[in-house]
Amino acid sequence: MSTLRSLQVPRPAFWRGVVLRALGLFAAVILTAGASVARADTVPDETGLARLVWSTMVTLDNANRTGNYDVLQQLGSTEFQKANSPKALAGAFAPLRNRRVDVGRAILITPTYYLEPGLDSSGDLRLRGAFEYRPSAIRFDLIYRNVDGGWRIHAISVAEMDADAPR
Repeated sequence: MSTLRSLQVPRPAFWRGVVLRALGLFAAVILTAGASVARADTVPDETGLARLVWSTMVTLDNANRTGNYDVLQQLGSTEFQKANSPKALAGAFAPLRNRRVDVGRAILITPTYYLEPGLDSSGDLRLRGAFEYRPSAIRFDLIYRNVDGGWRIHAISVAEMDADAPR
């Protein structure tokens, strides 16, 4: 007599986790290689900017989900790495992690920029804006440094705020 076993189909949360991990790996490749070869004197096009922000959000989301901030730290500029240990990054993003903010959902929409993306006097690229969800938006202020032709995280601030909060 044969025994029938029911097949357990992975739940949607499982597949979401698989997709987010794959996107995190993809994000690491993009940030390490540069969304495209980044020229130090030009702002990337709209697609390049969005890819930088999305890949950073997915990397942060994976760090928050796993509690492992090593990859986020390693994707930073040399100065960022020296100033921010994985433990320090874990502490900085503890409020997002403890409230289980789904930063990874940022990949579902195009970022809105509050400041015109541009280069500062040091040649660093600053992107300040949000993913305008309702009732809570995910706000970001990101600075990237051009290292060997690729944009690396130089400073990062991400918070969930009421969508109607002042910008």
